[in-house]
Amino acid sequence: MRLPITILVLILCSSSCKEKVGRKSETKKEKTELKVEPTEKIDLTKVPDSLELIADKSLTGDFNGDNKTDFASVVKNKNNQKHGVLIIHNSANQESFVFGAGKEIDRMTDLNWIEVFKTLPKGEIVSPTLVDEKTGDIIGQNESQYFKLIGNGIYMSVKESHGGGIIFWNGKEYKWYQIE
Repeated sequence: MRLPITILVLILCSSSCKEKVGRKSETKKEKTELKVEPTEKIDLTKVPDSLELIADKSLTGDFNGDNKTDFASVVKNKNNQKHGVLIIHNSANQESFVFGAGKEIDRMTDLNWIEVFKTLPKGEIVSPTLVDEKTGDIIGQNESQYFKLIGNGIYMSVKESHGGGIIFWNGKEYKWYQIE
């Protein structure tokens, strides 16, 4: 009589353990699918419903130079399918700024070309690239527009070419420099 009861108990325990393991792996799967995690005091539920975060292209940094960790991500506008960049400041009112995704930035409304998306360190000197309007040849850096970053800059480009741009805070607003 003891043997059948022991076997029954072992079967029940085994089945119970399998359920727990199954539940744990499901929970882990859900957590790993969400690759964008909220940063300190940044409420990502405040992202406009019309924008979809591109999870593998998100950054944190002090983008406005206030020594607080801000959030930035490449986004896709669900209404027009255009890509852009969203920056959310770590502030009381969670100010957000959208570049591209249908809004014009440097004569572009779609930043779907972004493959490289990374931060630049505070203090780095940046300037736009001068390009000959007739030939398209690169002339060099525009020395008259050198700027020392007061916050982290956001650099974006295409992998194969070195063309792209930098978004940075100038103390009042965000600016864009074309980089070649």
